[in-house]
Amino acid sequence: MNPNGARVPLKVLHVAQTAQGGVGSYLEEIVPHWARLYGADAVRVVLPDAHAHLFPGLKPQWLVTFRNGDGGRMTSSLRMAGRAMLQIWTWRPAVVHLHSTFAGLVMRPLLALMPHRPRVVYCPHGWAFDRKGTGLKTRAIALVERVLARFCDAIVCVSRFDAGQARAAGIRPPLLAVVLNGVSDMVADSDSVKDAAREWPQGCLRLLFVGRLDHQKGIDVFYEALRKLGEGVFGVVVGTPVVCDEPPAQPPANARALGWRTRPQTASFYAAADVLVVPSRWEAFGLVTVEAMRAGLPVIATRVGGIPEAVEDGVTGRLIDVDATSQLVAVLGGLDAPTLRSMGINARRRFLESFRTERVVQQLDELYRRLAPA
Repeated sequence: MNPNGARVPLKVLHVAQTAQGGVGSYLEEIVPHWARLYGADAVRVVLPDAHAHLFPGLKPQWLVTFRNGDGGRMTSSLRMAGRAMLQIWTWRPAVVHLHSTFAGLVMRPLLALMPHRPRVVYCPHGWAFDRKGTGLKTRAIALVERVLARFCDAIVCVSRFDAGQARAAGIRPPLLAVVLNGVSDMVADSDSVKDAAREWPQGCLRLLFVGRLDHQKGIDVFYEALRKLGEGVFGVVVGTPVVCDEPPAQPPANARALGWRTRPQTASFYAAADVLVVPSRWEAFGLVTVEAMRAGLPVIATRVGGIPEAVEDGVTGRLIDVDATSQLVAVLGGLDAPTLRSMGINARRRFLESFRTERVVQQLDELYRRLAPA
């Protein structure tokens, strides 16, 4: 602290190889708060130029972009590393916060070679070894993460489940800091909500899916449930394929896929929907769950990863098993207006109590200052 009792700003550089999806949403939440606390020159973000426009809350003066449209993920990662290292040498941040697997894979060894490096914080946003794959591949990824953990000062886990997976993989517990995800409170513009509501036919149960249209997120399960439910329900899908691990699932007649929307636009869909459906096959936390709860929207989600740390079964929504289309159909078919209203009220209350960005920023600030005291 300075003589007046105010905290001295710490320069923090965030680095992401990809920002499309949860990582970008996370950065769009915490970076503006940090800038308001400590000034615009206290934070910078390295991210792909193609993703910057998806997050209007990240102002241009905070951004250091790199080209990622060609050459594959490793080429993109090397471009990211070049931009990040230049910032470290010239801007001299006290903390470098790495986001997701590829930023951690490339940057941690490079930073370890520096004689006077900044403090290094890594957030996997869900461990790669926790995803479905062969046993050999999973063990190899866990080994790499265990080795690279030696090259950072702290690892931020976005859920208690995430921290448990890290301990089970042999990563030293003292490195782990659990900082549950959160989002800023906001009220969607009423005209925008009316526009969003028009995407659903009148008189139906309004189901919403938000996220990447990839195998992990279970978009195929959502579509199959809609086919079985038929008339009377309609699904609106906000998102596009990103990983492209298999041919994209085709929407049924009672669904409409809209592509990516900005986060303010997506907030309007949360406010207009009756239920958010999150049929993920694995998930470190599931940021969309608290975005929905902020809007007072009940959440029907799979009982995986950190999702149960946000969604309380029977209180703020319902939890189902992975790949259990029949369960999803039964739960959705059994919803009524009083239940939805009660769950929505509880969801909003739980968000206000536990999942606001201010708490996330405070915990990160405490972590950064413990590692790199001013």
